[in-house]
Formats: sequence, C-alpha cells, structure tokens
Amino acid sequence: MIRHRAARVSPDDSSRAPMLSLVMEGREGGAGVATSARLSDLAGALVQEQRLIEELRQALLRQRAGVATGDPELIDGSVYAIARTLLTLEEARRRRASLTAAVIGRPGVALSDLESFVGVLPAQLLAAREAVRRAAEATARDLAINQSVLRRALEAGDAFLQQLFSSDSRSAAEGGTL
Repeated sequence: MIRHRAARVSPDDSSRAPMLSLVMEGREGGAGVATSARLSDLAGALVQEQRLIEELRQALLRQRAGVATGDPELIDGSVYAIARTLLTLEEARRRRASLTAAVIGRPGVALSDLESFVGVLPAQLLAAREAVRRAAEATARDLAINQSVLRRALEAGDAFLQQLFSSDSRSAAEGGTL
C-alpha cells in the first residue's frame, strides 16, 4: 500500500512548503516481490511433492499386483520403492514446511490456511495445492486397499500353514498307530 506522508515543517523552515513523500508499506515493493518469489517456489515444491505422491501410489499398485500374482520379486521391488519414495517425500514435506514458514513468517501453518495470511494466492499455487490434495487422497485409498489385501494374504497363509501342519500331525499320528 502506498501512503502519502506530509513532511514535518519546523518553525525555521516556515518559508518552505510542506513536501509529500511516498512510503511503501505492506507487501508491495521489495517484500511483495519476495513473497511472490516464495509463493512461486512453494508452488514448485508442491508440484514435486505431488509427483512423489503419485510415485508412491504406483509402487503401491505394483505391490498389490505382486501379491495378486504371487510374484515375490515384484513385491520386494515395490517394498524398496515405497521405502525410498517415503524418505524422499519426507524431505519434500520438510522443504514445503520451510517455504511455507518463509512466506508466512512462522512455522506450522497448514496449506489450507495460506489465504488468511497472504490473501489471494496465484493460480499456479492453487492448482498445485489441489493436485497434492487429490494425489494424497487417491494414495491413501490405495494404501488402505493394500493393507486389507496384505492382511488377507497373511491370514490365508497362516490358515494354509495351520491346515498343513495339522494334516501332517494327523498323518503322523495315524501312521504311528499302524
């Protein structure tokens, strides 16, 4: 915001007319440019985070396919990819938190609260934030499905082993009585 300020006139300077000066206050000027650059950096960080979330989702889908086909190599590869992606995603989240704190001036502000601190956000940032939200929701759904599939696979494996060992026990017991 630009404010006009009248210069003070001292009693000795009464012959001169007061001068107006323009003073930049608020987000305009240098601070506005810095905030704009930080918002742009934040949008870029969100785009990268969204890509990582999608990468995680693809690894979850490969894991599920590996379980469905009984492919241990595919399962192992997906577990490695999930672990690697989660570490990278954690770094991306720390970067996002740092950029958000730089924009707002304090840590711990949620992305959904940016407008209340900054005002109208650039379209690029809004689109990136929405893409992260959608990707995270889809990945959370796939994670829940994988947890259910893996739980059932473990239960089926346990039931099979119990049946196998109980039939071996019966065979041994029957063979011992003959």
